[in-house]
Amino acid sequence: MTYEPFPAFADWSVDFDPSVVEGYASRLRRIKAAATPEARRQALTVATRYAAVDTGAIEGLYTTDRGFTETIARRSEFWRQALDQKGERVKRSIEDALAGYDYVLDAVTGSTPISSKWIRELHAVITKHQSTYTVYVPGVGQLREDRRPLPHGEYKQFPNNPTSASTGRLHHYAPPEDTASELTRLMDELGSDRFQVAHPVVQSAYAHYAFSCVHPFADGNGRVARALASVYLYRAPGVPLVIFADQRGLYIDALEAADAGRPSAFVRFVEARVIDVIGLLEQSMAVQPSQAVSASDLNALAPSLPSEEIVLLSKLVLSLCSDSLREALGRANLDPSFHARVLAVSYGPIDLDTSFSWSFPIPSGYAPVNSHSWVAIYARTGPAQETRPLLSHIIAMERRTPSPRLLVVADDGTAPLEVLERDLNPVQTTAFSLKLKAWADGAVQRFMERLRGALV
Repeated sequence: MTYEPFPAFADWSVDFDPSVVEGYASRLRRIKAAATPEARRQALTVATRYAAVDTGAIEGLYTTDRGFTETIARRSEFWRQALDQKGERVKRSIEDALAGYDYVLDAVTGSTPISSKWIRELHAVITKHQSTYTVYVPGVGQLREDRRPLPHGEYKQFPNNPTSASTGRLHHYAPPEDTASELTRLMDELGSDRFQVAHPVVQSAYAHYAFSCVHPFADGNGRVARALASVYLYRAPGVPLVIFADQRGLYIDALEAADAGRPSAFVRFVEARVIDVIGLLEQSMAVQPSQAVSASDLNALAPSLPSEEIVLLSKLVLSLCSDSLREALGRANLDPSFHARVLAVSYGPIDLDTSFSWSFPIPSGYAPVNSHSWVAIYARTGPAQETRPLLSHIIAMERRTPSPRLLVVADDGTAPLEVLERDLNPVQTTAFSLKLKAWADGAVQRFMERLRGALV
């Protein structure tokens, strides 16, 4: 088997319905329009840091977890210490990745054309402090590891064909002698009329895949491919390609599916990551929804009882929400005299005066899973015998689709939390964990605003 040149864009046949991602993009545009310029800037900055922090982890340069990624992305307290603890090599690798995404943003905002020269410069930026790379050469009875200097911004001089972990077969990238011409051909494809009018998700997936087929550099190709793919998504809908380290298996599977002649699988993978990062941006901007309905309106929305699957999923989601709210409330450090806590109620009342007027801001088409299963943030506004407690109620809404979809909605205007089945199945994803934490912090902040209003 030898190198198979990447397909021309005109021959890259994909089955892609853009309506779903365009729905999310439209919602993001509305949320951006209602947010402050600073909120928009900060949300995009955080999303870009997510992409930069985990791009090296995908390559095995270092390891990350949800806490570390979030700490660095949000520049939380002690973020510098967290970065320092990883060591100078990891610190410089992440700083180089951040510089690489800044380089991409500069190209997008300045309308810089993507060229072979620009690709080489991006590689030089994103690998600036990486001095060597690993190769495996024949040794006595087995392959041995060897370290070689990494040329920055220069095409490879030796073949870099890996062995697939899943198939055991050698995967051929473009040979060194063909690298320059193949990259030039890729630039021609990216400048073609057909490519220019394609949907940004398809553009992003194709640019990533075709570049990966060439693999023009000795090392750092994955980091460059993800940054290059972000060019087209930054343009529209205005987000980077964020792939977390725990999504590496899905990522490799999607690329291998494209190798096997199923490029739509990789396009759908990119689409899912775009939807994920839009959700992160929405929670970061924490914009209030505008449509509110009463309890009678809510009940009228439910044409039938929810399925057992959606009930169990809603219970799990509300449990995760209550845990995350407790953590957020703990971080808020409210005075103990408020007796602030989070209450989780499943199918029954509790020993508190919990009567309230339901008015939940929800989009049309959703219905409550069960009005007797909810979570509340609780605090006293005075001595227990004189005042009623202040409560913010949170319930789960469902939209009945082939794939269960939930909204966690609060009665105080906190931005809804959208939950997709893939967020929790087979395991809770990093993207959802980060979105959940941002939502909980926003809900507690809204609750504290209401508490202040009740006291003044």
